[in-house]
Amino acid sequence: MPIRIPKSTTASCSLTVYSDGFALVKDTRSIPQVQKDDWVHFIGVSKRLDQDSVIVEGADVSELIYEYDLMDELRIYERYLGRQLIMKDPFSKGDRKYTLLRANGPVVMQDVETNELIINPRGEIRFPEIEGGNHIEPTLVWQVKEQRSEEVCVSYLTGGVSWKADYVISLHGDQFDLSGWLTMKNYSGVSFNDAKLRLISGKLSKAGNETEEKSKELSKNEKPKADAFSDFHTYSYPRPIDLEDRQQKQLRLLSSTKSQARMVYEINEQTSNPDIFIEFDNTVENGLGFPLPTGVFKMYRTSSQDGSAEFIGEYRIKHTEVGEKVRLKSGEACDIKVNSKKSGKYKEGGYEYTEYEYTICNTKEVPVEAVIRQQIPGHLWTVDESTHEWNKKRDKILLPVHVPVNKEETVKFTIRHDRSARRTIGF
Repeated sequence: MPIRIPKSTTASCSLTVYSDGFALVKDTRSIPQVQKDDWVHFIGVSKRLDQDSVIVEGADVSELIYEYDLMDELRIYERYLGRQLIMKDPFSKGDRKYTLLRANGPVVMQDVETNELIINPRGEIRFPEIEGGNHIEPTLVWQVKEQRSEEVCVSYLTGGVSWKADYVISLHGDQFDLSGWLTMKNYSGVSFNDAKLRLISGKLSKAGNETEEKSKELSKNEKPKADAFSDFHTYSYPRPIDLEDRQQKQLRLLSSTKSQARMVYEINEQTSNPDIFIEFDNTVENGLGFPLPTGVFKMYRTSSQDGSAEFIGEYRIKHTEVGEKVRLKSGEACDIKVNSKKSGKYKEGGYEYTEYEYTICNTKEVPVEAVIRQQIPGHLWTVDESTHEWNKKRDKILLPVHVPVNKEETVKFTIRHDRSARRTIGF
């Protein structure tokens, strides 16, 4: 008799879910004493299991079989090909023995007594128990070469399990409340109960490194913790979860209240209206200070008149580490008009000069702080003249501009390119 190990014997379960829509399952169960060449049925694994990924720890296995979809009608017939079946005649109610010759398409049987062939016979077919038994759940079957432990841990990759992060930010003046949620989906064909959850963000090749770093202890305040694992971002959820088959579940990832944000109106030479950015620092001092997985922010702003919340846009962020700045693009400011142009260009000596001019008109009820972010081609350049303070950031010039109410602010600056430099290649 095979030794059956049902899900009820599970001692621990861990689930590592990757952003590519698959998961690594580690299922540890207690196992009774077995002898060499005994057959073990590990019952209740994923329908979308990748058989090439199975690892069995705690026992040396000489043969491994993955049994699934055994209660499918065609699959049942296929298992009994060439075997004798008993069919009860619907009229005489007597039993006759037949040999199953074909299962796919028209069912073909041969009468054991008369050797007559029957196509699509009518009657109640009875299938005797097959050696090893039938499985109503996907099952891993293996032959034991040597037992090494009282527990066996089966690890495998499966499709059908996915996660994503979503955020809701509600702005109240220069403060905001933030909540983050994990959406988990399970269509793997098996449920996970009391499972330790780990999330991995990043694109990876499934043919590459499949090892997993051991989970670290969670922080006492039960915030999801991230660490570096093989160049990917990982998050450990603070408590075990239940995730049933064919279930979608949302889990609280993070929350903060009264954090500080900045509204930035960003201008470049292609826009006639500034882009609106909401910026905040992902720091402990700002009520945050935990890694933000890639996900979509839905943004709301509270009205100063009646306190109602209005939707003001959504924006997808990339993974953001602790201490980094978060920038969310909300849309365009329709009540701020921008005109930009190259007002002049000339050469003098070994230099080339380009003059830029921006005119900004603010019709809002309050003054605004805007930033001109102008991309400058080339590398050997500097600002020759400017009406406003400026900063150089790689290939861009940044000019903060204060724009009063119902006023027009003009910004002029001249970029000087050094064309005298020569580049020597070879000898």
